[in-house]
Amino acid sequence: LHSPMKALRHLALLLLLVTSSCELFQPPAAIPPTPWAELEAANFGGLRNVSKCGEVWFGGGVSEGDVELAYRRGVKSVLDLSFPDEEPDFDIRRTCFDYGIALYDSDLLGADVLSDRNADEALDLFRDTEHHPLLVVCGTASNGATFFALWRALDHEMPLEDAIEEARRAGMRPGPLESYVRAQFERLSPKEG
Repeated sequence: LHSPMKALRHLALLLLLVTSSCELFQPPAAIPPTPWAELEAANFGGLRNVSKCGEVWFGGGVSEGDVELAYRRGVKSVLDLSFPDEEPDFDIRRTCFDYGIALYDSDLLGADVLSDRNADEALDLFRDTEHHPLLVVCGTASNGATFFALWRALDHEMPLEDAIEEARRAGMRPGPLESYVRAQFERLSPKEG
């Protein structure tokens, strides 16, 4: 038989081993959640390459049926970011009017001639929840992804390069649109002073 003192020492040693083992085998620390909402692939009628974040959808190739679906989904505003060669083959202004949806047409002329005003107007709509749910349309979803990237980088604390990469995955064409996002981010970012 063991003496009670020896048994207590064994128990103390066992407890010491158990507690030190627990410290050695701690699970990795949880990665804190990002401060921005996730961008998800979505469906929206016949729109192509649709993405959704919160109450903002963007996609390409809008049809009359998509505007009717927007009405059924409670969309308050449509932002048309189509270039002249991407204009829908129906009267989007009239169709939005018929369904009581506000249409904002940015009158974009091309990827090489986007202006500061274009960014300011698009950001106003993205930022103003009075216009949400918001549907952003263009020919391919590339322009929607472009302005969405700028909004993410400026308002959602997403690093600029991450926002651009996310926009590429969502359909933004490389080249002038990426350069535009970078230039507008530089223009609109708060300056250290």
